[in-house]
Amino acid sequence: MGHIKVSTAINAPVDRVVEVASDPRHWASWWVNLGEPEKIEGDGGVGTVVEHKYLMAGVPFHVTTRVTGREQTPNGGQRLRLELDGPLKGWQTWDYSPDGDNTTVVTAEFDYNVPGSAVGKFADELIIERMQERAREQTLENLKLLVEAGPR
Repeated sequence: MGHIKVSTAINAPVDRVVEVASDPRHWASWWVNLGEPEKIEGDGGVGTVVEHKYLMAGVPFHVTTRVTGREQTPNGGQRLRLELDGPLKGWQTWDYSPDGDNTTVVTAEFDYNVPGSAVGKFADELIIERMQERAREQTLENLKLLVEAGPR
């Protein structure tokens, strides 16, 4: 199973970052390799289910994402947990922590399987892992750009 943990600071308050990041209608606009939602049930809160395609190593996979947890953290931040189902299975934890007056540190942690058809395209799982790590870093950078460019 692959594991990735990435982090970035966003110049916006926690509530604003969470508002943008938790809206499943817009995930594909900042999440690298994620297709537009095919079906959405919910508003991004616990119980939300989203069906979409995810591209890994050039191979599209149908994925169902479920929001399984959302809680306030002791430091005034929020933690979201998502689970992935389909050929690409795993979980994600997103921590949004205040850091100063108007900054949020976003830390995203991913555990996922590498489907056999993706491994078949690249013989080395390490290459896929590095590609996924770069995609997650770019995903956080895209979220940062989207939040910081939006209304305050």
